[in-house]
Amino acid sequence: MVTMRSIGSSATSSPSAPGTGSRTTLWGTVIGLAVLVVIFVVALLQAANANSWLGWALAGIALGWLLLATWVVLMVRKAARFGRRQVEEAQEQLRAGSGRAPAAAPSGATRSMRDEKLSHSFQIVLVQSKVIKQELAGLPAEGVDRKALDRALDTIDITAGNGMSMLRQEPLSGTVVD
Repeated sequence: MVTMRSIGSSATSSPSAPGTGSRTTLWGTVIGLAVLVVIFVVALLQAANANSWLGWALAGIALGWLLLATWVVLMVRKAARFGRRQVEEAQEQLRAGSGRAPAAAPSGATRSMRDEKLSHSFQIVLVQSKVIKQELAGLPAEGVDRKALDRALDTIDITAGNGMSMLRQEPLSGTVVD
């Protein structure tokens, strides 16, 4: 059985969704920081009980490691947020470049620019079709299958007209040629 899904579906491409890998990393970070806190507290208590220079030095080293680990965790989280934001921006640019609608609110200027370019292209096709018809009218009829050329030009005209109608959200019109 074939299932259908939206082209722009964000369910399959959601890198920010929490998964088992991020939970494992989170628990590893929490456990690591907890161990450093326990080491610091034990060193602090030993230094306070013994009241020796070496105990206080070890407590200071444990505090340094705890602060360093906390700083690293905060910087990694900040970099991960920045990276996630960059990936989302790159995906939006890719969607805009490939003609897919962006996930956020669509930009009206981008849509109208596309429509204008398509409309202009269809107008060029119609003008060139008219030029070909005028040039064919001046040629001698011998050796030319005039009916086939007329059908081809009518098909071009109908296709370009339908394309322009689609841009204006009008229903398609024309005849089917077998």
